[in-house]
Amino acid sequence: MMYKVFCKRRICGLLIALLVLSLLTACSTQQAEPVDDAQQNNDEFHIVKDALDREVQVPNNPERVLALNASMTETLFNLGVVPVGLVNEYMIQRPEAEGLPDISLENSPNIEIINKLKPDLIIAHVRNHGQMLESLEGTGAAVVYIDPSSADDQLLGPVSTIGEVLNRQKEADAYIKEVEEKAKTLRDKIKESPVKTALFIQGGSQNISSARSFCFWGRLLDYLGLENIVPDEMAGSSKAGFMPFDIETIIQKDPDIIFVLQPGFRSGKGQGGGKGQGNSEGQKGNNIQEEESKQAAESEEDSEKQKSNTTPDKKNKIKPDDLKAMYEKDPMWQKLSAVKNGRLIIVPENIAPGKIKIIDALDVMARLTYPEAF
Repeated sequence: MMYKVFCKRRICGLLIALLVLSLLTACSTQQAEPVDDAQQNNDEFHIVKDALDREVQVPNNPERVLALNASMTETLFNLGVVPVGLVNEYMIQRPEAEGLPDISLENSPNIEIINKLKPDLIIAHVRNHGQMLESLEGTGAAVVYIDPSSADDQLLGPVSTIGEVLNRQKEADAYIKEVEEKAKTLRDKIKESPVKTALFIQGGSQNISSARSFCFWGRLLDYLGLENIVPDEMAGSSKAGFMPFDIETIIQKDPDIIFVLQPGFRSGKGQGGGKGQGNSEGQKGNNIQEEESKQAAESEEDSEKQKSNTTPDKKNKIKPDDLKAMYEKDPMWQKLSAVKNGRLIIVPENIAPGKIKIIDALDVMARLTYPEAF
């Protein structure tokens, strides 16, 4: 009798245990469903914190990407992404870029055209497009703002940032390594050069702006092993890539080589740079300040021509040889070793973001620095 009672109790205990186990399993299954949904969501999107301190849900594999800045557009190509359109300032010749729609200028991209392109991801510049957030989000795309000026290395720093946005960190790392290896090869090639210190400028003898070490042009110098005479930090200076620099300081520091950016080096297709006028034979006024005054007087006319998307008369644009002569004939600039030794170099117009590949820019600058090595 006791044995039967014991068996019944044992059977009941087993049944209760099985019932509890079934309930626990059912609950576990119900609780796992949201986790599966979340996992599926992670497979499709990732969260990026952009330069406006916004958390943006970005597709892991965006199919229609658009960058509203020439240098960021070039980064897309370097990471294996062909954008759906190009800003006017992007001028690098690539087979993949042929036939892509023009969305107008960096500072004023055409929202109507962007809407027609139906991007699923837009990469915008925090300075140029900060006021366009609502319009850009109205396209239905994920909009991520980038601030290249916040990077210590404005040449390659944004590549890592955009690689993270695109979920292409491996491609970004590979491209950065490629550039660094190219730079090392060029440094080794020009290491015997007497040129050790350098300066990148735009402007004239009275209004000089010099490239700082972290910007595109300053980084070209650094990657080639040249010391930029412009200090990284100066009291009261902003994070702008160029800063005022006077001729007296340049004379004091006396760089071995000076690179001069031509007027209009930032212009895009169909745009003209600042109009200049070379001196004709027997004409007086070699002083750079006089030439700048002429350019300033004509700037309003140039502005109207740019707005109408016509190209200013190239005959009136100052020629590189005339620009070089203006510096070399200026008494203040004649005191510099770079001028005395023929190392005041007028840089080709395409040495600018979105106009030349970084690797090609490094090669051109190395050849200008020490042509004897090539």
